[in-house]
Amino acid sequence: MLGTIMSVIKAYMGTGFVTVIFLLCLVYLVFTERDRVKRCVFIYMPLVVIIVFLCPLTYIFYGKVSEDVTYYRLLWLIPVTPVIAYAAVTYLSDIKEGAKKTAVTLALALFVAFAGKLMYTSVHMVKAENVYHMPQAVVDICDAIHVDGREVRAAMPEELMQFVRQYDPCICLAYGRQYLMAVYQEENDFRDAMIARDTYLIGTLGTVREVHYIIVRPGEEFEELPVNYEEYMRIDGFIIYKNTVVSTEV
Repeated sequence: MLGTIMSVIKAYMGTGFVTVIFLLCLVYLVFTERDRVKRCVFIYMPLVVIIVFLCPLTYIFYGKVSEDVTYYRLLWLIPVTPVIAYAAVTYLSDIKEGAKKTAVTLALALFVAFAGKLMYTSVHMVKAENVYHMPQAVVDICDAIHVDGREVRAAMPEELMQFVRQYDPCICLAYGRQYLMAVYQEENDFRDAMIARDTYLIGTLGTVREVHYIIVRPGEEFEELPVNYEEYMRIDGFIIYKNTVVSTEV
């Protein structure tokens, strides 16, 4: 149990440098801060959260009321940035010499800057294509299949799933983003049929589940149309198939 909790902390720490800075600042404040209120906010509260997080009983209870895979979110309660900022300002305030204060400020800023990784190097960071900060294909496809006054169900490629509901909450997914994360996987025969490219089962289940549209990636169009579906349109290379039996009318 404790090993699992520690693995969560290790994964959350990233490079670990920010954690080291935070702990050093925490120790510094323990010996220098005298104000009771500030000690509660910057020392006692973070320590309590850490202790509670490390407690196996907390992990067990959290797993009962939520998914234990999101246990790391409790670490968001630790005011890491405020503690580092306050400790740094407090330390710099005690330095009277201007040149030394400037040098220490630059040193601290550089240390913090190089303590992590540049966020733009992540594979998940892409240049914004629109004001929504999501792929333009999502906007175009959702606009094309949206129906005023009712919900529409669609099967989307995995790379579009996480954006659809952000842009248009009236478009429901036949299977959602949880299938991108192995810990959330549940049995879904329609998704299995999509993976197997079983056009008969896709059409049959899609009609029963009232999946109005099926969207596939460019170059992955069906050689044989799923039962009860026809090609509706192509947008940004994606192919949209529409169910001819299940109506989208209000």
